[in-house]
Amino acid sequence: MRDADNTAARRAALQAGARAQPEYDSSNFFASVFATSIDRRGVRAFAAPFAVVNAVSIAWTVIHERAATSAARADQGAFDGAYALTFSAMGFLLVFRLARAAVRWYDGRAAFGGIVAGVRAFVDVPLMYGGDDDRGRAAVDDGAAWACAFASASKCHLRGAREIERDEVAGILSDEDRVAVSRSKHPPLFCLSMCRRAVKRCFEGRGRDADAAALRYELNKRVDFLASQVGALERLRATKIPEIYVIHLRTFLFAYLISMPFVFVGRWGWGTIAAVACVSFALLGIEGAATECEIPFSATHANHLRMDQYVMGCFDNVAAMLEWQDERVNGERRGEVIRASVDVGVAIKADSPR
Repeated sequence: MRDADNTAARRAALQAGARAQPEYDSSNFFASVFATSIDRRGVRAFAAPFAVVNAVSIAWTVIHERAATSAARADQGAFDGAYALTFSAMGFLLVFRLARAAVRWYDGRAAFGGIVAGVRAFVDVPLMYGGDDDRGRAAVDDGAAWACAFASASKCHLRGAREIERDEVAGILSDEDRVAVSRSKHPPLFCLSMCRRAVKRCFEGRGRDADAAALRYELNKRVDFLASQVGALERLRATKIPEIYVIHLRTFLFAYLISMPFVFVGRWGWGTIAAVACVSFALLGIEGAATECEIPFSATHANHLRMDQYVMGCFDNVAAMLEWQDERVNGERRGEVIRASVDVGVAIKADSPR
């Protein structure tokens, strides 16, 4: 796994996916304000209703103004009051919709973070306590490899990918194993099943040893934890916001926006086109953001979970653990312990109250 060529191949494969979901600088206010990327703004999620609303707005404004009916300015106080009430109610609906989508996004991030943490915990324990003989050491290596493969398989499974890319698991799985994982009915569970078998093989030579039994139990609990994390992600992928809520919100949002030019053209004139465009972009953008983040597992959407980067970090963590196992198998300290310098001690004494 730590071979330089294999590491480079894995990193290149994962970075290719990570480029579709780049990190952004949240501290740069104006970079966000003037962002022009359609993907980053999630415009595709609301492009169709935005186009319809503004086409109607332009058409009606042109008809109204050219027909010279703008001279008749009817009293619109009743309309204004009804619109204010509708906007307030719709604002609450939009805020709730976006908040629920954001919670789902962060739940997904937490669950995949749990996968990374779970793989680290699963690999580290058998490195310390398993592998008393060649068979045991081979089982430890196999368990670490299958745990890494689980992270990659989970990413592909959630995205609906047909198979794991070959270079992504270079130095981890053979091509035969990669194909076996990809063709299994549930790739992440296949990898976890192999992890359990590696645990059994690692400790089966110890008979009824109490320590070995405790370690087997602990490692199987960690496999259970990994299974629960991918299960949480599957629930997010399979469960949307209840349809009745989405139907109600979108119906009134569309009705509100499509009627704006008819209500306000007498007051705003040609400015109706710009006003409707701004309001519709703002409100439909909130709905689009909620839609974009509701099931955040696509490989091509800029605002979805950056699972390629998470898997890359997982692989780097496991490789570091394997390296530490070779370099400091007993966890010993080396070199002389650092002592406080005389100058620091004198300075502290001088600053202390008399």
